[in-house]
Amino acid sequence: SPPPLERVILWVSHPALLWQRVGGLTVFERQLFTAVRAGARSLWLGIHEPDRAVLDGLRLPLDLELHWAPKGEASLSECATPYLGLSADHFVRVETLAHVLRQTYPESVSFEDASGLGVIQVVLTREEGVARRKLSLPPGSFRRLEAPLTDEATLQWLLAAGPKSQDGFMARHFDRHISLAVSRRLLETGVTPNQMTLFSTLLGLTGASFFIGSTRLAYVSGALLVWLHSVLDGCDGELARVRFQESPFGSDLDFWGDNLVHLALFSCLGIGFWLGGNGIHTLVIAAVADAGVVASAWTAWMHRLSRRHENAVGPEAGVTDEAEGDGFKTKLSRLENALAQRDFIYLLVLLALLDYVYEFLWAAAIGGLLYFGIMLYLRRINGNEKARQPHPAR
Repeated sequence: SPPPLERVILWVSHPALLWQRVGGLTVFERQLFTAVRAGARSLWLGIHEPDRAVLDGLRLPLDLELHWAPKGEASLSECATPYLGLSADHFVRVETLAHVLRQTYPESVSFEDASGLGVIQVVLTREEGVARRKLSLPPGSFRRLEAPLTDEATLQWLLAAGPKSQDGFMARHFDRHISLAVSRRLLETGVTPNQMTLFSTLLGLTGASFFIGSTRLAYVSGALLVWLHSVLDGCDGELARVRFQESPFGSDLDFWGDNLVHLALFSCLGIGFWLGGNGIHTLVIAAVADAGVVASAWTAWMHRLSRRHENAVGPEAGVTDEAEGDGFKTKLSRLENALAQRDFIYLLVLLALLDYVYEFLWAAAIGGLLYFGIMLYLRRINGNEKARQPHPAR
């Protein structure tokens, strides 16, 4: 049988609510994906199994064992204790549910909303099925649902899962407002996250090609297209996180698409200056910037593969998670994470407007090498720290 708290009962008070759509999924689909992403392996539902035609039209998680209750509450007794009860009338953040599933409880607990309604119940024994210790869930960790699901607040609550914690300053305070507005209009369409990745990459490559020109108009047009690529590149992750469509392939496609745009941008800058008679040294500067991109991308790529092998969680952009404290390594890791952001696109737009794109190429070459050097240094430090740790077999 499944380990403790990998069994979940979805308590359904309003069956019609399950089949309403919001944020690109039905409530039923979203509840199942939330449960399985949090760590559930089997789920019981207190309703009759719908027609096969209905289920065939849904996207359901493959690694979740479903049990229907044709005899109502009596059938739910087949779910052995301990189990977790989840209200179908509430959405719960994945991280909140995962935290509840991972904890150890001395007694049964009921987590309630602000109105005193049960949202999550941890049931250890049948005898404790009613008498439970009551706790409140933190604000923002859940959303109560009421039919019809047309209120703006529910969609806003879902879209709050779109941004990434490691967003840079401009991405967090400006870009995300635009990308979330676009994602909101794409949620109920057939546009997939990977299609958005390809579209934004093509947009960035088109913008990069404008820098082969030699006029301020070409520079500004190219910079704005590259900026638009950076903004819309946030939509793929937003769509994936809100719709539960994240995948390693999608993450890798986004990673290499971004680096391809950076390579094209620096290459076209160098070629454009060379064609404009600025000397072959501009090609050398572009090659140095490209070498920094390739070296950094490959180092980051190996790091993300290592994290996946270790089943690590968190961002995969750099070679280290931002450490706590105020030491030299911590400051370097913060600098590395800052350099990994795409806020430099705003510098490109500004310099294009001022006709100082040549200086941007120099900055890209120096910044790329600096970033790569920091990555190598942090990688070496992390490797030495792991080597000093005692082997599990010792």
